[in-house]
Amino acid sequence: MFDHHGHTFGLCGGFGVGAPAAALVLEQLITLGATRFVTVGTAAALSPDLLPGTLVVCREALRDEGVSRHYLPPTASIRPSPDLTDHLVRTIRATRVPARSGPTWTTDAPYRETEAEVAQYGASGVLTADMEAAAVFAVAAYRAVHAAAVFAAADTLVNRRPHDTQTTQRALHAALPAAFSALLAASTAPHRGQ
Repeated sequence: MFDHHGHTFGLCGGFGVGAPAAALVLEQLITLGATRFVTVGTAAALSPDLLPGTLVVCREALRDEGVSRHYLPPTASIRPSPDLTDHLVRTIRATRVPARSGPTWTTDAPYRETEAEVAQYGASGVLTADMEAAAVFAVAAYRAVHAAAVFAAADTLVNRRPHDTQTTQRALHAALPAAFSALLAASTAPHRGQ
């Protein structure tokens, strides 16, 4: 935790992988008074032209995990907080790292993506597969706080392009200060709500 211009910020990591771990940490931070969250992580590319190390700001998460259903009625997808996401898009653009924005497919079963699902979601414009976004957005919506997400494409489920750890790490290192800047901008700007 640290203070910056009258606002308290925190950075969490190493708490586990997947929707249940993310929801647990979010619930605990909300209990402590946190109201805005940006998750920064990795995701697998579902688009053949999405190269490793590209940053993807999540605009929508397809709910194919179990956690979000414990917070909100079932729907096909959930969206992040619009204001915070817009701030995140602007700060990510300033990093000069290749970036896009679009939907992700959230699943909490590692390595269980089928070729048919990958083809279906990729053909419909879904950019990535992740393990947390839908749950984070559902917890945030239920608790009336704000959440957004950005991923570094770490590998691909489409054409089995080799994993590029260095490029992914550089993208993550650029995403962290961008996330902080987005949180700072969102905390000082008037907002439209969830």
